[in-house]
Amino acid sequence: MSNSVMILGEVLGDVFPEQTIIGGAPYNVARHCHAFGLDVHLLSAVGKDVLGQRILDEMHEAGLSTRGVQQKAELPTGQVKVHFEQHGHRFEILDGQAYDALDWLPVETLTGQYPPDLVYFGTLALRHAPMQGIAEQWLKLCHGATVFCDINLRAPWYDKTSLKLALNAADILKINHEELPEVNKLLGLPAEADLNAQARQLLQAFNLREMFVTCGEQGSFWLDEHGSSFREAPVALQAPFVDSVGAGDAYTSIVIRGLLADMPRQTMLADAARFAAAICSIRGAVPEDVGFYKDFA
Repeated sequence: MSNSVMILGEVLGDVFPEQTIIGGAPYNVARHCHAFGLDVHLLSAVGKDVLGQRILDEMHEAGLSTRGVQQKAELPTGQVKVHFEQHGHRFEILDGQAYDALDWLPVETLTGQYPPDLVYFGTLALRHAPMQGIAEQWLKLCHGATVFCDINLRAPWYDKTSLKLALNAADILKINHEELPEVNKLLGLPAEADLNAQARQLLQAFNLREMFVTCGEQGSFWLDEHGSSFREAPVALQAPFVDSVGAGDAYTSIVIRGLLADMPRQTMLADAARFAAAICSIRGAVPEDVGFYKDFA
């Protein structure tokens, strides 16, 4: 497998109390994968507004291709209000944003020009029916590519329809320990007390090849269709904790890099945990200094 990655989903402004930082899980993953030397195209949209221009400028500055980012005069660039609370953070995800309304033709053209080895999408991108249709067409066009799905349950923006679409398309799934029981319940799978059993059940129900389950401070674990599994212990933070925004996206990017390089899964989990912990030491999801990546190259 070579190293061409195509990513479908949101790029937006994470509006913190003191500043707005460019984010969105697909964008964060794209930035990290690009920094790790992968050939990355992001399929998304921004408004013709100040924030949209800032996103395009930031992508240019990072050397990340903007060919797949459409501009929408009639819709605003996506925003998420980040509210800090006693037990972490809460996202308020605004509706009717540019990333909800991709046009098919540019998606089709770019995918034909740069056939991907691996495709990634998160479930937030599928919150409305038109984007579900675009995603289905796109995934058919990407036949032969490994399909990596990232479950991002952001109430009220998910339902059984969008989750089934995502899971039926996926070869490889990433999900966290809070989302796993919620997804199984929504899909009507039998209740299991043990997280490993819940994961195995979801993997088998949708014929997934592999699954990565992140468990916050408790580490993460991996399992595959052949019955193999491995657990990674949590990693101690090397710097003071700032916030956990984007930690899951950091983890994902290391996994994608590892999948394309066919790395041992045990190594991937250890590297992913270390990188996710490092991201918790900065504000937001993506480091401003590319030197940040040198320890993980």
